[in-house]
Amino acid sequence: MTEFTYSLTDEDYICFEKFKLKRNKTVFIVYIISLFYVAMSVYDAIVYKAYDLIFITIGFVILICAATAYVYFAAPKKRVRKMLAADSTYTGENSIKIGEKEIEIKNLPRENQRGMVAVYPYSVMSVIYETEESYYFLIGMTVKILPKRVIPPALSDYVKKTLSKNRNYIYLK
Repeated sequence: MTEFTYSLTDEDYICFEKFKLKRNKTVFIVYIISLFYVAMSVYDAIVYKAYDLIFITIGFVILICAATAYVYFAAPKKRVRKMLAADSTYTGENSIKIGEKEIEIKNLPRENQRGMVAVYPYSVMSVIYETEESYYFLIGMTVKILPKRVIPPALSDYVKKTLSKNRNYIYLK
């Protein structure tokens, strides 16, 4: 069993929001429908010589690009700022123990705050995602984030080996 302390930053939460967006497949469907619309508009413009459809298509493509840029770049930051403004304990200091059968997370309270200790057996976790920058523990409707940058170098191999041998572990690039 290994134990260390860490604090999350808004950048850690933004990375998680972007991770959720990458896992969301409904955006792909929107792109397929948009591509079909663009192809049909170009076809109609050429066959029926309705060149005004080209301008409408260009406007549509610009609108889709602007919406995509907002969803991928501005919206995650906005959601994280709103979440952190609502509860300051998200960026508080935590202590984590990683064992063979469970993880234990304690939030280390600031003055005049309550502390919390939670033990999560690996069997109750829906999935453990590993990305290039973090580990994400999905437990019911909540997620616990463990950035790799906070893991002491001497313990990083132990943490990876312990987490990767669980049946619900998934590595994603």
